[in-house]
Amino acid sequence: MANPAALIGKLAGPEGATIGGELTEVVSAPESPKEANLFGSALSAFVPVGASANSGILEDSLFGDSEVSFTGDSLLQNQDPITVTLPEPKPALRPAPYYGPSLPGFLIFPTIGYNQGRLHPYNAVDISRGDDCLHEDIPVFAAASGLATANWAQGLSRYDNGGRGNNISILHSNGIGSKYFHLKKILAKTGDYVNQGAVIAYMGGYPGVYGSGNSTGCHLHFGVSGAAQPFAR
Repeated sequence: MANPAALIGKLAGPEGATIGGELTEVVSAPESPKEANLFGSALSAFVPVGASANSGILEDSLFGDSEVSFTGDSLLQNQDPITVTLPEPKPALRPAPYYGPSLPGFLIFPTIGYNQGRLHPYNAVDISRGDDCLHEDIPVFAAASGLATANWAQGLSRYDNGGRGNNISILHSNGIGSKYFHLKKILAKTGDYVNQGAVIAYMGGYPGVYGSGNSTGCHLHFGVSGAAQPFAR
């Protein structure tokens, strides 16, 4: 095999000039800037002022308020599993207090006035008449037949008889009781057996008047024990 050095010498012209059949040096082309730094300069156009392309999460970016995670070669939104937090279940509604069985028709409406219908503690409703009790004797009826007990107030205190003022309670034959508070005048006496519909008292409740107890206006506070309040709405 010919000596490479001699061969090169034959190909070289005067003063080292290259003779036909030139050998051209192959030089590797420089890396494309885009290929060299896909997530550098190419991504810098998407980075808002004051943010870094290497920060990992772009806030307030072109994608709105959502966060975009750049992990490896992914430009998609964060593909981690989505965790959905369900609201805590609300506690069950508190059941209405049970005061006894419903006895439709057993108790009649006990006076003449407007039934407020809001159920008070102790299974009672208010039946009101503005200030009529000052000028009228508004009758209070026995809601059912039974044995009466009368309780008179001792004075003008609103706390007399525990705020009930003049009041009557009636025990009915089936063990159900009815109660009548804030009376202007009591007509039935303790121990009387009264028939359903009998007038047992007159409505009171006007503040500052004897027997009104803890009341702010003419009304009858009508309560029931041992059965559902038939006039609650």
